[in-house]
Amino acid sequence: MLLAMYNIFVFIFIGFMANKMRLLGNKHSGILLGFLINFALPAQVFNGTYHAQIDSSFLLLCLVSLVSNFFVGGVLWIIGGVLKLDGATKITLSFMGTLGNTLYLGFPFVQGALGNDYANLVIIYDQFVTGIPFAFLAPIVLSMSGKTSFSFKSVFQKLFKSPLFLALLCGAFFRMLPFSIPDEFFSPLKALAQTATPVALFAIGVQLDLKGILDWKMPTLLLGTKMILAPFILFMFVKVFVGDFSNLHKLALIEVAMPPLVSGAAIIYKAGLNAKLALNSVTFGILVSFVSVPIWLYFA
Repeated sequence: MLLAMYNIFVFIFIGFMANKMRLLGNKHSGILLGFLINFALPAQVFNGTYHAQIDSSFLLLCLVSLVSNFFVGGVLWIIGGVLKLDGATKITLSFMGTLGNTLYLGFPFVQGALGNDYANLVIIYDQFVTGIPFAFLAPIVLSMSGKTSFSFKSVFQKLFKSPLFLALLCGAFFRMLPFSIPDEFFSPLKALAQTATPVALFAIGVQLDLKGILDWKMPTLLLGTKMILAPFILFMFVKVFVGDFSNLHKLALIEVAMPPLVSGAAIIYKAGLNAKLALNSVTFGILVSFVSVPIWLYFA
């Protein structure tokens, strides 16, 4: 786990320094993100979906995680109303509190703590708990800001054009075939997938802005619910209905305890809402995760 945290920190730091030293321009960033979203991550999703061992217990944990996240989003909306915050801040709090960085950051955390077999499950977990909900929530947030109008047709069109979702469907399709695919077929996909984590963490580092940490009040409220209340709900569910934590339960606990989603901040910025709060919560949350995730694993 410590080695995984060290690797995460180094890749993020390299990206951060590359930005500060102006080693990357907008053109390079676009190429980097295009490679990540259209090639490296879909290869990781396809490989993980095909090889992951899925059962009813895993799907139940995905459901409980989803409920925990949406509960937190609702709590933040209510708190925003009680504190009489403006509409932009309320939407930002609720949206960012509902979605976690379950793939870019959650994958290396789980891989380091539990191994590659459980890391494959993260791919499917991410799509069920983060990817598909994000596909529906992002247009709703944009429509609430008046930027666009929401429609289920446009959501499904974008969903079925998403390389990540298509890779998930392809992986599921190949799992249902009455024969096994030779492992040699996955060799180039695995090589491509191995680049996803360092590139994603590097991209996170490029977007970090440590100046935002000084504005800590609203991000603390957001992270206190997202990274404490949500995992606490899952923690109590396992304690009450299961008893002991298996590695599968630890996987879900790590994922629910992840800080807000980086892509969520991009949607908030595009919608013209409280982008400063969104970006600060992402930055502050990544730093907090280096302390909070080991603590949750200790109690588990």
